Amino acid sequence: MSNWARRMHRRAATLSNVVTSCGHPNSLPYPRRLEKVKFGVPLHEVCKDDIPGPLLVLILKLNKEAPLRRDVFRAPGHQGAMKKLIHFLQTGRLVNVDNYSVYTIASVLKKFLRKIPGGVFGREGEMHLFAAVELPPEQQVGAIRG
Repeated sequence: MSNWARRMHRRAATLSNVVTSCGHPNSLPYPRRLEKVKFGVPLHEVCKDDIPGPLLVLILKLNKEAPLRRDVFRAPGHQGAMKKLIHFLQTGRLVNVDNYSVYTIASVLKKFLRKIPGGVFGREGEMHLFAAVELPPEQQVGAIRG
């Protein structure tokens, strides 16, 4: 390696440390692991403070692209891609959602919701919703809000 190349490599290494450390020495620019998404546990455990980031990314991707497609929640996703995406979510690895179809993402979200013990609303919440459906339309919103 020439003298010039050694200086450039040394300078690039120095600059990358300055730019990526943001004043914190020995810190990495990005986290190695994200939040883990737990399948089959109650919703209050999965979303302790907020929706986990990887799950939110999937929801936002669906929000953006699903209205432009037909039967997103009816058509099945690719089984191999679903297993891979679920594994990435459970282990907290970074996921590029652009590599997955909207149908696969919808199938993973359906699987996540289906595995919540007691359902999304719980037994009492479901009974409350069913009771609200029987009310006149003017009172339904008030009964659901609660």
